[in-house]
Order: sequence, then structure tokens, then C-alpha cells
Amino acid sequence: MKLISKYIIILASVGMFFSCQDLEREDYNQIYPENFFQNETDVKNATTAMYRLFHMNSYGGGGVYSFGRGGYNIFTEVSTDIMDCQWGDGGSWATFNALRWTAENTKGTDAIYWKYNWLSKGEQIIKNINEANVSDDVKNLYIAQIKGLQGWLGFVFFDLYGGVPVANEEVLANIEEEVYLERYTADQMARYVETKLTEAIDYLPVSYSSSDWGRLTKGAAYTILLKLYMQEKNWTKAEETAREIMKPEYGYALQDTYKSIFEIDNEINNEVILAIPCNPDDFKNGWIAHVLPYNFPYENTAAQKWSGYRLEWNFYHTYEAGDERLETIAGAYDGTDGVTYDEDHPGAHLVKGALPIKFGVDLNHIGHGAGNDFPVYRLADVMLCLAEAINNKNGGPTTEAYGLINQVRDRAGLDDLAEGMSQTDFNDALLLERGHELYCEGHRRQDLIRHGKYIEYGKLVPNNLAADHKVLYPIPNGAITESKGAVKQNTGY
Repeated sequence: MKLISKYIIILASVGMFFSCQDLEREDYNQIYPENFFQNETDVKNATTAMYRLFHMNSYGGGGVYSFGRGGYNIFTEVSTDIMDCQWGDGGSWATFNALRWTAENTKGTDAIYWKYNWLSKGEQIIKNINEANVSDDVKNLYIAQIKGLQGWLGFVFFDLYGGVPVANEEVLANIEEEVYLERYTADQMARYVETKLTEAIDYLPVSYSSSDWGRLTKGAAYTILLKLYMQEKNWTKAEETAREIMKPEYGYALQDTYKSIFEIDNEINNEVILAIPCNPDDFKNGWIAHVLPYNFPYENTAAQKWSGYRLEWNFYHTYEAGDERLETIAGAYDGTDGVTYDEDHPGAHLVKGALPIKFGVDLNHIGHGAGNDFPVYRLADVMLCLAEAINNKNGGPTTEAYGLINQVRDRAGLDDLAEGMSQTDFNDALLLERGHELYCEGHRRQDLIRHGKYIEYGKLVPNNLAADHKVLYPIPNGAITESKGAVKQNTGY
């Protein structure tokens, strides 16, 4: 790791400002250490800066979430049976899809690893908030958000790498000393995540006004905890946490139709637990541009169409007839060139799969960016997690577990699952249902790993380099060199 003091900085540049859905823009060029954190506005702006870490842009860089190949929600999904990309870009997409990455060839995933220093930056923001001339209630609210963001980011690191370096209080108190930190073990990283989120929950609100949509709530923090417990297969804690999220006081409910979740006019809805706010001006939703072929008849003709991402045909065929979620996927279309395209006649556009359109039309979409918010966590996900936790904790599905999955299926216009399944069969049905419900939202890799099928599916891809150790990504070689050997590579790389 680099000298820790290099990363303990005052967050005062306009480039670090994150705009939530309707937050008013301000000029931060005149904010300096001597006058920063003097009031609630300064505290809020500093906290908002850390949200920017997660925010997406349409290309490969930017935040943890992005619509380009460097997005956590993209490269993890392309490494599964659900998603692929038709572009030939020097092998990046084949590297992901066939699990062919190595420590020397990570093809764009390194940018997320280097964000580990934000865990330490978060501690500095907390320190500055504690020293600010604001009320305890204000301090508690924004410190809770910072801790929640540290927990969220820590979970990403746990998921991708097992662990990263985390500076303790002693190191942070002596930032002028050159210290090379070892990485946390996976268990240490998990406990860090659990601690941060648990400390945050008491002071996070159940909801915000629409102008602060996208900030962490109690429900969002609990959902990240749920995801941690699911990956650890701690079914007891997973069940307890999912039940907490589903209490009436949180106000979450399934939307009446699947399509409506992703419509621009309904993006602030009570099924979405945590979202990345987008708008067509700066923080753009670039999904449609990445998916649509140039000759797709799209209502908004100002939208760019790059013809890249596809829902793989084999997975597309696992949907049941009449599944209303298929209304958000185009397996065939009549092109503006007068030609009909489908799996049997793909042309250059449907070679690798169907079109996972997912998001509704934004009439203000210009160029490569729309304004549809990106849902990170939804109630349907939590319900399916609860059903899975019950099944595994009890050695088989209960009536309640069937009811949870059937509510999701009913919304999709499907019949209930027939009861009488074994624990294994129910898990298989859940895994498939999760894929159908959450396609291209960035959950599939975690699901396959948890069910022991990630490497198995990877081995089905031609020219794959799938191996058991690839349930984790390699640590960038530069990080190992820079740490003078304190940071060790993940096993197998």
C-alpha cells in the first residue's frame, strides 16, 4: 500500500462532488481546509463527495458502478451465463466471459481495487465532522452515512478480492509515518463490513425527501448486511436481517408490474431499496446506448446506439412462456432497415443473444446518456434471499419460502411453483428465478458462487480458463510491488 498520508485529504474539489437526483449544484472551488466543515452544508457536501465514489458514468471509468467494462455491475455479470458483449475490443469481453483473466491481465477491473484508500478517507471525513460546529443530530446522521458507505465499499472488496488493506486508528493517528499494510483476511473484511453497517444503522433514517434520494437508509444498510450474510451462508443472520427489511415500517412493496420498476416516471418507487441516481446531463445511465443496435426502432431518436450488451441465448431460453419480464427483453425486432432480426436470422446484431433493454424510454435521453436511476437493491431480491435462507436453514422449503418466491412469480404472470421440492431442487429453482428477476443488475456472479456453480458455468464457455480460485479476482501486481511485499496475491494467481 502507498504511504497512508497520501490518501488522507480534504475533499474540497468540484471533481469529487456527487449530485443526487435533485440536489442543487454549488461551486466548491472556494472551499479550503481553513473554512471547511464549519456548518451543516459543509458536512453534507463532504459526505456527498463520498457517494460520488459509487456513481456511474457511461464509459469504463468513474465509480464502482458504471455502464462500461470497469463497472462492478458489468464485468461481474459478463463473467456469468447471463450476459456477454458483441464488441471486439482487444479481448476484454472474452476475458470476462471465459474467466481468462490473470494477475497480469485484468482488463479494467483494477480501478475498483485502488479505491480501497477511501476506507481511510472515510475516517478522515468522520474526524472532520466530529470537529465541526454542528449539532450532535447532524453529526450522527452524516457519520452514519459515511460508515454505511465504508461498509458498502468494504462489501465490494470482500466480494471481489476477499480483503484489502485497512488502516487502523494507530496508523491514522501517525499519518506521516511510512507504513505498508497487509490486506485484511476475508473474515476480517467481513467483520469490518458488519461493524460499519451495524454502527450506521442506528442513526440512518428510514427514508429521505426526494431531493436526497440515493442516500443510504436503514433499509439499504440492512440489505448490504443481508448480502454479506448470504455470501457467508450464515442463514440465521440472513433470515433475521431479511425479516427486518420486510417490516411494514420500512414501507417496501413490490411494484404491480415488472416494467414499471425501471420506468423513468416511476424511478423513486417503494420497491427500490437503494439506487444510483442518474440524469442525462452528467451522471448518465448509458445502458440503452450499450445495448441497442443502430437499426432498432426506438421511440427517442436522439439516443445513441452502440450494439454491445446481450442476454445470452441459452439463458434467454430458460424463461417460461408468458413471463412478463420478457417484455423488457427483445428476442426479435423489425429493424428500421426493413429486415426482421431474431435468433435464426441475427444479422450482425443478435449473434450473441437477445437485447436486455431493461429500462423504459427517457424522452430527454440525448446521445449516450439517459436519466433512469439504476437500482442496486430491490425488495424482490430480499424476498428471494429470505426464501433461500429459510430453505437452507431448515433443510428444505417451507410454505413461507414457497410463498415468497411465488409472489415474485405472480408479479411476472407465472404460476406458482409446485410444492414438494427437495432442498436442492428448491435452491435450483431459486437460482433460476433470481436470474430471471435480477438479470443485468449485477447479482448473478454472487448468486452462482454461493450456489457453487460459478466455475461450473465458466467451464462451459469455449476457450475458458475457469479454475476454482477465480471466485476471487487477482490483486493488481502494482499494489503488491508498491507495498514492498506486505500485500500478498490471492491464491492461484
